[in-house]
Amino acid sequence: MNTINKNIKTFPQYDKIKINKLTYYELEPEENIFSDVVADITHRCNMTCKNCYIPNRNVPDMDIDRMIDCISKLPNRTMIRIIGAEPTMRNDLHKIIERIRATGNRCTLLTNGLKLASNKYVVSLKKARLSHVYISLNGVDNNDWYEEIDELRCAKVKIMALKNIYANKFILDTGTIIVKGVNDEAPLRMLNLLKRENIVHEVCRFKNVGQLGRYMKESGDENYTQEQMITLISKQVGVSEDYIWEWKNKPIYQNDHVEDCSFMFPLESNAANKFLHRSGIWIKIADWDVGNKPTAFPGQTRRGRITEDFKIAPFFEHVKLNEGGY
Repeated sequence: MNTINKNIKTFPQYDKIKINKLTYYELEPEENIFSDVVADITHRCNMTCKNCYIPNRNVPDMDIDRMIDCISKLPNRTMIRIIGAEPTMRNDLHKIIERIRATGNRCTLLTNGLKLASNKYVVSLKKARLSHVYISLNGVDNNDWYEEIDELRCAKVKIMALKNIYANKFILDTGTIIVKGVNDEAPLRMLNLLKRENIVHEVCRFKNVGQLGRYMKESGDENYTQEQMITLISKQVGVSEDYIWEWKNKPIYQNDHVEDCSFMFPLESNAANKFLHRSGIWIKIADWDVGNKPTAFPGQTRRGRITEDFKIAPFFEHVKLNEGGY
């Protein structure tokens, strides 16, 4: 903790969410405390989603040599989250994955999935030793939802990508932002989609709208609270609210710490003893709503972000301080 304290800076109130104070610090790679480190390898994208934490597109692609040097210095084996905007915009993505894996770190790809509708492309990522894929499915299988949230009728392409990911035996996560009044039935449609495609091992992540970058809903009555998401999901997936609440204060992964703003639970209670929560269907609920907090997940130490200077900073705080910039 001394390493963190000596690097802490505080920033005054500065934006429309009326933040009182934001605590921020940067660490040398050798001092990293985060189990997951985000690498925004490009700010380019092939979509114009209405919810995007980095909608600025004029930032040069990340220098991969410097990124590899940075993560090579991390003191412990770390999950490197390959993010964009849209990381598949880089033609050298498979080379980036190979180089990350060569450092001894793990990596996961967070993608809108459009390019993964090509099985040949998915196979190339597998050959590069990628093992985890997180695909955003805000509209699930409903083109009207995709058009309203992501401004693109892309359900067919998304479902093809989902099938390719699963067929090639990646560890699969789906991410869905529940936008109040738009895709309220997303949890039920997601389970029906998984059943239809015979996908039996997966983590379905649901979150409300986060007030970062470009977003559709302000915090408050316009957005779902975590409690409301629990009620909504309970009614649609066939488990009681009491069962979901039992998991609220449990670690997300084995030997992990408890987060107040996110947690996960298995649809079937007998899956609870399976290693790393990867057997069966699991649901993660994340509260990205800022409310009166300085940012989502304030003070968390699970997600770091590689800065412009190739240091490591807390993810949400770094994103908030760099809105409209990096």
